[in-house]
Parts: sequence; structure tokens; C-alpha cells
Amino acid sequence: MFPCLFAPGSIGALMLKNRIIMAPVSTNLAGKDGAVTEELVSHYAERAKGGVGMITVENVCIAHPLARHGAAQPRIDHDAFLPGLRRLVEAIHRHGAKAAVELAHPGGQADLRYTEGQAPVAPSAVPRPSDGVVPRELSREEIREAVNAYVEAARRARDSGFDAVELQACHGLLINQFLSPLSNKRQDEYGGPRENRARFLVEIVEGIKLRLGSQFPVLVRLVAEDLAEGGLTLEDGRWFARRVEEAGADAIHPDFGLGSREKRLEPMPYPQAWRVYLAEEIRKSVSIPVVAVGVIREPLVAEEILEAGRADFIALGRALIADPDWPRKAQAGEERAIRRCIGCNECVVARHVEGTPLRCSVNATVGRPMEARRLEPTATPKRVVVVGGGPAGMEAARVAALRGHRVCLFEGEPILGGMLNVASVPPGKEKLNWLTEYFAHELAALGVDVCLGRTLDASGVRALQPDAVIIATGSEPLIPDIPGADRPNVLVAQELLARRMRFAAQRFAVVGGGMLGLEVAAYLAEQGNRVTILKRYETIGQGIEPLYCDYLLRHLKDHNVEILSCVRVQAIQAEGVLVRNEAQEQCLVPVDWVVLARGARPRNELAQAIQDLTPIVVGDAVEPRKIIDAIAEGYTAARTV
Repeated sequence: MFPCLFAPGSIGALMLKNRIIMAPVSTNLAGKDGAVTEELVSHYAERAKGGVGMITVENVCIAHPLARHGAAQPRIDHDAFLPGLRRLVEAIHRHGAKAAVELAHPGGQADLRYTEGQAPVAPSAVPRPSDGVVPRELSREEIREAVNAYVEAARRARDSGFDAVELQACHGLLINQFLSPLSNKRQDEYGGPRENRARFLVEIVEGIKLRLGSQFPVLVRLVAEDLAEGGLTLEDGRWFARRVEEAGADAIHPDFGLGSREKRLEPMPYPQAWRVYLAEEIRKSVSIPVVAVGVIREPLVAEEILEAGRADFIALGRALIADPDWPRKAQAGEERAIRRCIGCNECVVARHVEGTPLRCSVNATVGRPMEARRLEPTATPKRVVVVGGGPAGMEAARVAALRGHRVCLFEGEPILGGMLNVASVPPGKEKLNWLTEYFAHELAALGVDVCLGRTLDASGVRALQPDAVIIATGSEPLIPDIPGADRPNVLVAQELLARRMRFAAQRFAVVGGGMLGLEVAAYLAEQGNRVTILKRYETIGQGIEPLYCDYLLRHLKDHNVEILSCVRVQAIQAEGVLVRNEAQEQCLVPVDWVVLARGARPRNELAQAIQDLTPIVVGDAVEPRKIIDAIAEGYTAARTV
């Protein structure tokens, strides 16, 4: 189906069966002491089994504790960790994939929670933009020790059976800090002109090649450009690429550097494959293979990148978290069966914000204990009735059918999706439709009897004589008790989005500053309306994934959306909204329309009416929350039926 994507390819002396590489995605599945765990082994083995050409194991700690980069990061700084690493490599090899490992040092970006009281180290004592912490400048002797730490880590990787190593030289970490003039202010041979700033990286590449021989592949995840003002440009990136090729690097995996957190961990609105231009530009300057990465979600997109000569290999990160079988399905021509990553960044929140095991909204098995990931075929097939065709209901029906049950799913609307059909309407949220498309395909393939446009009441459920009932009836809009809320100039956010209502040159007040309120405001503002958000509290964006929240607030600002915080809505009138501020002063916000966006409440009357059947209630019918909660509960319910 995709001849370029599934053609063999070589990186140095290493031959891969196809052009798909799993990008290094940190998991927090190692032990707190840095040891390899069974959960970590299982995670990578599952993705190797899915048909990827090479797995790049997440960044490992090369010098504890100053190089520790996460709550539960694998370690490679001592031979004591080799047995666990060998077990990991063997599991990857067992399924036909090659194994690489990313060697990383956070340098000045090290989290103080993990450095055992020591100050972070960096090329120069430049305060961190995030919190003002000033790292300690490395001495020449310490630089030589750091180079040796990378070389020894590569030696341990080879001794563990890894087929290659990748050097983390972007994302603002230590090597990137040496390369960038923003973080490298040194006056010695490691600072100043590009040749000097590249010296640290060049010495690492040359040191590995000298120690392990020219045949052991070294990939460099190289900063192609910084996104902070005054940082590295694409021309710098091309120069560094040529220099590391001269030093002996076997492939380059270009990405962003300093000031790039949102750009490299893109929230949902970013278009597919938008970062590929980095690989395309770097490829013009070198003769070694170049790896493209960044929101590549579909096989056809990956194939077109390779066919056009924009890159030599494709790196998939979040795409393989969402669906480990992405390569196998693509090769078999089963693209519709791929569970595409929607870019919600729950994985990013778990890893980078909370320090908890990796999780995924669309793949409920990610980060769970091995026992909870196992789906056992049922010995006693049951008639399972699922009421509700939103994400919780669709996942419950899918998993129940996978286990061998006879499943009927009932949805009152004429289409599947539930609240996904509302949530996918605001600007940049179209990827949510991918989830509905996936479930529709899977339910049909699994033989689930999907009854659309049919609402069940208690007598209807009983008439079906089910052995098990899963209630996924979702939620309904929460209408606040505000005088005038029933006026003809008042709309409900969920209904406005569901009906895809359009307006032009109208004045709107959106009552509610949560995700629903912000997104409906963006939807209306993009149509050319004047929008004011009225919110009760000073904080904004609570509960929203941080990178998406920043993106959304910037989008609202660009569209001149006004946000009035700490105001209480007193009444809705024909002329506008009467509000009271913190000083207890009343004023009228003149608008043409008012949109109520105060959230939702469970719709679970059916569950109450059939308590004698012991229904399992999942998703928003329990409490309106996120997609990840709905799918996780649907999965768990069906797994235990």
C-alpha cells in the first residue's frame, strides 16, 4: 500500500525493515530508582510487535542525579542497570524491531526536585526563563567528564544490545544549551563562534565513534532552529548538521530548540506534519539520512513525505502511543482501523506536569499495570446492551465485542459520537472527528449491532432481556438560575455548536470561562462577531491542558475577545447582561446575544430507572469530565463484564 514507507532503509551499517522509527517518548514507567520494570518492557514490546522498524527508547539518565530528567527515568549511568536494559532490548528484538536509546542531559533545565539539592549545571550561568533559577557554569574539566558520561552511556547501550544511540541535542537540553548563543556565553573554546559552540557535541560524537567503532550508529536529534528571539536559525541548523556529519554521525533527527515547548508538544489545533519543513531543510545540507517528526498521524501523509524526498525516515511518537499497531495496519491497508492520536496532550500532562505514568485519551491501556491491559476472551458470551454512542459507550461496545460478547449499542441521535460532535466544532478541534470515525469502523468490523436514532427507556431495555447493561447516556447542558435565562436572545453553548449556528457582526456575551466558554467564544469570534466572556473567578483555563490553554487564550486575544473576570451575572435583559463586579458595582454589558456556557450535568435518569438490572454507568453519565475519563471507564466496564 505504501511502498516508500515500507521499503528497507539503512542508518550507517544498521538496516531497518521499514522507514518507521518510534520517537523517544518519556513514559515514567521505569522504577523510581531508574531500573527497568516489567511495565516499561511491556510498553516497548507492544510497539515493536506493531511493526515499527526501530524503537528509540525514551531519554535515559547518563549521570545521576544532575542529568536526571523525570520522576521515573531509566538510568544508564552504571553497569548495574545493564541486566534490565538487556531485558528491554531482547523484548524489542523478539518482535523484529531494532532498538536505539536516547542519551540525554537536561543541563540547566534539570528539575530541582530530582537533583538531590544540587544546582543544575549549564554552559553558562544564564537564568532560566521559566523560573529564574541560575545554573552553575561547567568547568572545562566538568565538560570533559560530561563528554565521557555520554561515551560511557553509549558503551553501556551497546553492551546491553542496543543497535544504536541517539543524542538529545535539541529541546533546550544540555547539548542544545551549548549550541545556542542564548544559553552559551562562554569565552573559552566551548563558546563564541559556531565551531566552538559545536565542540561539545562534536567531541561526544567523535568520542563514541572512537570508543565503539565507526560501525556503531549514532543519530543526533539536532536543534534545527531555536524559537526564542536571538537564538539559532535554520542556517545555523544546517551548519551544525554538516558539522556533525563530518564528525561521524549516521543520521539527523531535526527538531526545535530553546523556546519551543508548545511547538514540539503541539496542542490539537496544529496541522498534521507541519514540522516536516525542518527535515526538508536539513536534508538539503547533508548526505546522511534525515528523520522527519511532528504530528504525523496518517500513513498517506508519511508516504507523501518520503515520496517527495523531504525526509528519509518517519518518526512517530504520540501516534504510536495512541495505536501501537499503526505500522502493521498501514502495511495491511487497514488505515481506517488506525486509532489516530487527536493531540489532546494528556500524555504530556502526565509526563511533564504531574510526573505520573504516561496515559492516553484514546488508548485506555497506556500506562496501566500489565494485568489491567489484558483482555481475556469470555468463556460465557452475554447479551450486552450499551445505551449511548459517545466515547464511553463506543469504547464499551468495542471492548465487549472484542471479548466475544453479543453487543447492541443504542444511540438516540442519527449519528455516533455524542459530545464529540459538539466538541469538534470549535476552531482547531476537527481531529476529534477521527475518534468517531475510528469507532464507527471498529464497531462495524466487530459485528456490533448499532441502532442509531433510537432512544431506549426502562421498558425498552427490559424488553431486550440483556445479561448486562452499560449506561453511557452522557450529559446535558447546565442552565444557570439567572433571571432572563429563558429570553429569546439567550442561546446554550452546546446547542449552538451542535447546530453549527453562524452569525456575522453581532455582539455576544458568553457566560462561563471554562473550556466550553472559551471555545464557543473562539468559534463566534472567528465568524467576525464581537465577543465578551463573563467569568466569575480571576483564574482562567483551570483544568485545560496548559499548552492548549496558552494557544487558546492567544487565539482569543488575536480575535479581540474581551474577558471580564470576577463578575457575577445578575440578570439577562433585552439590551444585554447586567453584572456586578468585585466592588459590588452594577453595570450593563450591551450585547445582542447571550450564550450560556456553564458546563453540563449528568443525564442518568435511565440508570436510576433500571437499578434492578444493576447497570454499569460510565462517562459523563457519572460526571461530565474529559474524553480520557469516558474512554477509560468504557474500557474498564466492558473488561469486567
